[in-house]
Amino acid sequence: MTERKLYPIFGLRILSDVELPAPFRQNPESHLAQDVTIEFGKTPEYLVNPTIQRPRFQASPGECLLFVDSVARYHVTCGNRIVITPVPGASESAIQIFLLGSVFGALLHQRNFLVLHAGAIALKNAAIAFSGVSGTGKSTLTAGFIQRGFTFLADDVCAIRMEDGIPFVMPGFPRLKLWADVLKKLDITPVNPPHIRRNEGLEKFFIDSEAFCTEPVPLKKLFILTSSQTDRLDTFPLTGGDKIKTLVSNTYRKKMIRGFGLTNSHFQQCATLARSIAIHRIKRPAKGFHLDELMDMIEAVL
Repeated sequence: MTERKLYPIFGLRILSDVELPAPFRQNPESHLAQDVTIEFGKTPEYLVNPTIQRPRFQASPGECLLFVDSVARYHVTCGNRIVITPVPGASESAIQIFLLGSVFGALLHQRNFLVLHAGAIALKNAAIAFSGVSGTGKSTLTAGFIQRGFTFLADDVCAIRMEDGIPFVMPGFPRLKLWADVLKKLDITPVNPPHIRRNEGLEKFFIDSEAFCTEPVPLKKLFILTSSQTDRLDTFPLTGGDKIKTLVSNTYRKKMIRGFGLTNSHFQQCATLARSIAIHRIKRPAKGFHLDELMDMIEAVL
């Protein structure tokens, strides 16, 4: 296990026993109080009277317990503490993979962030986010725009905070998750990339990005990616209640929200964001990604 370090992530000061893919302060100064502590320790085997209970997680207001077979148990409390009980023999890289996803998602929900299942980029003090169900190409599109000179803000876990009525995307981890065929398509040659998973003969990797934006950026537009049995790309703006419903359905790990007792406040967050940004739905062919054409179309909308 590594030496405890202080990391600035999602606008929070995170003191962690686990190595995180972000800039850090070695031997953190005592005057820099942390917002969140991540440590190894003993976690409960179950919650008492959880609001929601699933095979891999339990949740109640201010508390969440996540289980990952052969890896670890994670206990997230009050938006300011994560305790991890590793399974004997589990690697720190495996522990980190789930920590960066569902566990941080639970923490951010507890802190009342609006968390979208989205990637985000920035250009000229304006953030643009891409959301949609898994497999629609959010990370691929994010990586493509980084190659076009945009800076990187978030991948998969996109945390949004309102400040004086303006929605800001908070910088997450400077790391994307990309399939091996996407790396080839984008001509990316990573150096010793951490392997995440294998599916139907394809491998997925973490790829660190140097084009990372370290400051919050106002969110201006959200694009919702969908695939359909069509042979062309198409985009159209959403209005009214469709914007709110789209934000609710594209919230990251939204089942946790009911467990935390945050359903009403989450709906209000979505309604507020819907009034603040433009949302466009994109339909693309289910076969073939047409990345350059898709980016050209989005830039035309921008």
